[in-house]
Amino acid sequence: MRRLPIFMLLDVSESMAGDNLRQLQQGLERLVTGLRTDPHALETVHMSTIVFAGKARTLTPLTELIHFYPPRLPLGSGTSLGRAMVHLMDELDRSVQSSTPERKGDWRPVVYLMTDGKPTDDIEPALKRWRTHYAGRATLVAIAIGKFAALDTLQRFTETVLRLDARTDQDFKRFVDWVTMSVVAQSRSVAEARPGVNLAKLDDTILKKIDDIQNGLTIDEDLVVLTGRCQNNRLPYLMRYERIEPAARTRDFSLELDLYQLAGVFALEKDYFDLSDDRAMVRTVSTDALIGAPGCPHCGNPIGFAMCSCGALMCVKGSGPAVCPTCECKCDFGEGTGDGFEVARSRG
Repeated sequence: MRRLPIFMLLDVSESMAGDNLRQLQQGLERLVTGLRTDPHALETVHMSTIVFAGKARTLTPLTELIHFYPPRLPLGSGTSLGRAMVHLMDELDRSVQSSTPERKGDWRPVVYLMTDGKPTDDIEPALKRWRTHYAGRATLVAIAIGKFAALDTLQRFTETVLRLDARTDQDFKRFVDWVTMSVVAQSRSVAEARPGVNLAKLDDTILKKIDDIQNGLTIDEDLVVLTGRCQNNRLPYLMRYERIEPAARTRDFSLELDLYQLAGVFALEKDYFDLSDDRAMVRTVSTDALIGAPGCPHCGNPIGFAMCSCGALMCVKGSGPAVCPTCECKCDFGEGTGDGFEVARSRG
């Protein structure tokens, strides 16, 4: 039986922290469970899971559906879509079997790309390679999660760009069921030797096809994501702020102020750094623009926003001595002056 390769290319950048990553993890498990109930999928579908943040990694190589188990999804810093596509293309070369005079190769691979942000790297080399060598022999379905995804960038890679607006867990389950039905439809079509790509009918209450987007954004200014380390266990955590746009106006002038409201703080594991782009921590944001300061999600220290002289963020109990978990220097924190300062910012 010829294989139907299905690649899940998943954004696990910092902006996915919280509900998005939890839903993605549960959704992958629901997808596999649903596919295993269909005999055509069981016979043909082979799945692979690739994740990307600042770097890309294959968590599960192309595996027969019956033996595929959803891996734990990590988090990393950055949204390197260019690196992700290069990694995907290398994986296609490595694992998809081409037809030869002696045998028939795999069916046309289908890639489901899911992302909620904007690229933080140069996509042009990957885009050129994709259009030249892969767009004609693999199907790419791009799903933009939420309102911050770069729709125009995704459209440069594929005509099939969908925007997902899942406001509840039930909405996300309906989306996963759509992916399941689409994979099943494709597995049945290849089993019946019907050419082409088959997607299930869109549930337009949560999914919309994007036909023509002109937003031109290449830098994500909608989020501020900061990385700290717990002073006690040295594990990282994320502080996520989302942009709000209050306006200061009088009769004579109008001034737009960029402010960011705390949206959550998330405990991470050591593998966060494995997928993080070392070049991502290159921009700063003033603390005057940030509303809200969380505690540490690991140890419960009330202050999660203390900065060492090395520039790294850490948690502290309050005023007094502390040891920076990044540079291991001794610090002595006093009462804040109320003045803002610049802090290193991840790209999200």
